[in-house]
Amino acid sequence: MQATQLMMFGLVFGLIPNFAHAHSISPTIIVLSATLIFLMFLTVYVVYKIRRSLSNPSEKNTD
Repeated sequence: MQATQLMMFGLVFGLIPNFAHAHSISPTIIVLSATLIFLMFLTVYVVYKIRRSLSNPSEKNTD
């Protein structure tokens, strides 16, 4: 799990473009960046849930 978090951290800061010298940021870039960041967090959440459910088979509800 630590490797996944480190990889996501590097990916997030690697994909964010450097706007230090930009005069204006296009709304399209903002939306696409926000979407990518949201999808990365969602991926980490889903992987965490899948790993947790596979590692704890005794905690499953039997209805």
